[in-house]
Amino acid sequence: MSEIVLDHRHTALMLVVVFVATFMDGLDGSIVSVALPEIGEDLGVDTATSSWVTIIYMMILAGTLVMFARISADTGVRKVMAIGLAVFTAGSLFCGFSTSFGMLIAFRIIQAVGAAMMAAAGPMCCTEHLPPEKLAFGLSVVTIGSSLGFAVGPALGGLIVEYTTWHWIFLINIPIGLAAAPLMLKAVPPSSEKGGRIRLDKTGVVLLFSAIALGTFAVETLSYSDMRVWSASTGVMCLILLAAFVKWERKQEEPLLQLRMFARRDFSAIFLCLMMINLSYMGMLYLIPFFGKICAGMSTLEVGMFLLEAAALTAVFGMPIARWSDRKGRGMFCVAAGLFTALAFFMFAVFADGMTHLIFFAIMIPQGLGWAFTGGPMASRLVEHAGEDRDMASSLTNEAYFIGGAMGTALAAMVFTTFSHSDGIDIAAVSSTAFLDGFVPTAVMCALLAVVLAIISYVVRDGEEK
Repeated sequence: MSEIVLDHRHTALMLVVVFVATFMDGLDGSIVSVALPEIGEDLGVDTATSSWVTIIYMMILAGTLVMFARISADTGVRKVMAIGLAVFTAGSLFCGFSTSFGMLIAFRIIQAVGAAMMAAAGPMCCTEHLPPEKLAFGLSVVTIGSSLGFAVGPALGGLIVEYTTWHWIFLINIPIGLAAAPLMLKAVPPSSEKGGRIRLDKTGVVLLFSAIALGTFAVETLSYSDMRVWSASTGVMCLILLAAFVKWERKQEEPLLQLRMFARRDFSAIFLCLMMINLSYMGMLYLIPFFGKICAGMSTLEVGMFLLEAAALTAVFGMPIARWSDRKGRGMFCVAAGLFTALAFFMFAVFADGMTHLIFFAIMIPQGLGWAFTGGPMASRLVEHAGEDRDMASSLTNEAYFIGGAMGTALAAMVFTTFSHSDGIDIAAVSSTAFLDGFVPTAVMCALLAVVLAIISYVVRDGEEK
């Protein structure tokens, strides 16, 4: 059960902050990728090197998220979320004023630490301060904020790069963060928080951080043919450290992560589903902006507006669907998430050659509905199957999203490169014919993953809470 349910006013304020935090995180994840060529040119590094602006952010975020989830579970979400917003905002400020590539990478690490704190505390706000019958609704706010941020990013990034400088992709976070951090302290009164001591397994932190950081590096560099030896070696090291982490945690009275959650078959299956939905989605999101430009003759801004259409559908339907799943159970909604996502990506594969604006518009409808059916129902379903570890499970939804997103981007890049025969060629320089040769198989792969997700969701039973 939740810890202390807030009144309507404080609940509304808390959900506003959660929405803002996840929106900023999603926005930062997509807006930076648009500006990487400009960042590289301005700071004197090549395209491959500039990608570390994204890679280092993902490594630090994923590696520290579980640690901050444990701190939030022990002490409460209030300070962790507020400090996370402040750190993220400070990191954004320093990134915006960076004058060298080394400075930018260093300050991206600071920004990622703040993002990890927000990602850990955001879902936990819902499990601690919302009743079970409103859990899916609260968790849908997390998904809607993130999806809107990801969708707005390419269009906003295109505008910023076109009319100002890349520095503003970071500086736009500052006024939002300055407003949200104190609002969090006001939204959740100190009296409603646990205020317990931090039980942090430091050895577990080091082992898990190292494993996740190395695993993220391995996945993110998999699509670069000249780095695959490093990808393989770091991947093996990741598996060794994960095995050491599991062995260590089983001996601890107060472990960093209760591995008993993953001993539950249904919990592990839903965690896999959360990974797969973002693996499928992010794999396609990586290629769609390039597809729009190379094959459909669209500008970055036009593609961004279409993606915004999908996010708007997620925003409009996400909360009503979440409320419905709170009453009716989650299973059928998770199945629908997979089927809608699969439909969108199969349509991309079928209509890729000769894509029109109208068909592109039509494809965005099932793509947006797929995420509307994912957010609240699937995340709350994971919490239902976590037993006594609801708080940590809620934060693990973001960890699943992140791992799936990193794997999806790398896998899509590898499949695309293989079928388009574009290894060693900048993706923006690939011909339209070669691009289609790689894009269609990638879309089919992502669609099939979504079908598998729907099948798993159908097999898994609903939890006890409705």
